[in-house]
Amino acid sequence: MQNLSVTSKTLNLLQLILQVNFNAAVITLLISGVATILGNSLFFADNSDLYGPLANNMRLMMFYLCLIQVAVYSFYKLDHRPEALAALGIFLLLLIAALEFYCSINQIDVDDNYRQLLLYSGLSHLLYGGCAALRDPQHRS
Repeated sequence: MQNLSVTSKTLNLLQLILQVNFNAAVITLLISGVATILGNSLFFADNSDLYGPLANNMRLMMFYLCLIQVAVYSFYKLDHRPEALAALGIFLLLLIAALEFYCSINQIDVDDNYRQLLLYSGLSHLLYGGCAALRDPQHRS
């Protein structure tokens, strides 16, 4: 009986840590997206002279990421579907490969902070959404 209690407490602590990390990832993604859209170099180096017209593509990508983040987070909160967060996590991880492809096609170097942000956000979304979906199976059909 004691082992069950310890396991339950451990899982609750893990869930809390994942939730705090997930919320930090959401806030980081939104703040970095808004900063990039506004041209602030808070998170990413301002290489607009290096990228030229392609700089607007990166800003547009961050704008879309912010919109997607708000939409998926709202869907998760309103409908209590953590699977949406896990799916967004997979999308963010796949976006790293898409960014690499974009860089190779356009022969540019993109700030490594983009990759780090996508990796951190993707893993945070995937772990939190996946664990929440496994822990609360009542919403699955």
